[in-house]
Amino acid sequence: MKIAIYNLTATTKAGGVESFTLGIAAALVKRGHIVHIYGGKGSLIDMPGGVAVFTYPYLNRRHVPNFGSRFRKLVERLSLMVFALVPLIRGRYDYLYIHKPYDLPAALLVSALSGAKAVFSSHGAEFFPGYRPMVKRLFRLFSCSLYNALDVERNASVRPIVLYNGIDTDKFRPMPKSVELINRHSPKDERIVLSICRLVGWKGLQYAISALVHIDKSLSVKYLIGGEGPYENTLRKLASDLHVEDKVVFLGRLSSAEIPSYYSIAHAAIYPSVADETFGISIAEAMSCGVPVVAANVGGIPEVVTEDTGFLIPPGDAQAIAAAVNTLVMDEELRQRLGHAARHRVLGNFSWSVIANRFEKGIGVITDA
Repeated sequence: MKIAIYNLTATTKAGGVESFTLGIAAALVKRGHIVHIYGGKGSLIDMPGGVAVFTYPYLNRRHVPNFGSRFRKLVERLSLMVFALVPLIRGRYDYLYIHKPYDLPAALLVSALSGAKAVFSSHGAEFFPGYRPMVKRLFRLFSCSLYNALDVERNASVRPIVLYNGIDTDKFRPMPKSVELINRHSPKDERIVLSICRLVGWKGLQYAISALVHIDKSLSVKYLIGGEGPYENTLRKLASDLHVEDKVVFLGRLSSAEIPSYYSIAHAAIYPSVADETFGISIAEAMSCGVPVVAANVGGIPEVVTEDTGFLIPPGDAQAIAAAVNTLVMDEELRQRLGHAARHRVLGNFSWSVIANRFEKGIGVITDA
């Protein structure tokens, strides 16, 4: 089959939805399909091999009158359609696959004019007037978790098919401990806990920093934080105010190639989100590297983390984080057992081969028969 994946930001930025776009494209190509990506003009970010990429001008949302963020996003997306519409029609695609609700008008228009079947994967909860009638006209509707699917159903009266986010299990895999990173971050045999994510308030890293105060005094724990974002200065100030700045290291942005090496030295990964995340890609990446996770019991996270792969704790509970970390850093056998189960769970549920197979079944290309 011939598939057009239409997502403005696939070629202009890095993020969870963007990594899904590129990952599913690569996985479908491996399964023998023709896949083209349509995006906005910008820096091409690690485009997968075998995938043709087409980019077009668009009106950046910053230049759109501020009648609300959703209005700006919609206009930005519609501006790309002006340039991509004719190529999409001429491409004679079997499927047009979108990942943002603001691309629903473009998908349905292309579908009506070309006969391509419109498919949408929901990765969040951005609803707007017109969302309900448009999703009901799609050929297929997917959601990245059951949590998100139920949210979509409440707002649109249609139940999506659950299609989890995928993880590159070849890249994110258990590795021998990095001697170089141990020498750099754990010269005195500190126990390493790690978070790698965007530094924004709703990720809850402030509670992980606060948890350091409650860690068993007999343990020497160092908390590494990878990522960038507007909340970094607040987190640094909190560490200073709590007098734990010597235990917190800000790593800055890490490339995907660097991340598995950092997980190789981690005793635990901490993801204490206080928002209803629909999935948790960073969590699944840690699990794929064989690291037990301490994560908040919110949103779609419990669909990723189970009791045999880590600890689910109440959101905003620093003492619960500390208790879980205490247990993990002191019990090597438990750590190994949970980490092995975490890797096994990702391989069986979130690898790209599994996700591509489910996508094909969802659109009817293959069946269980």
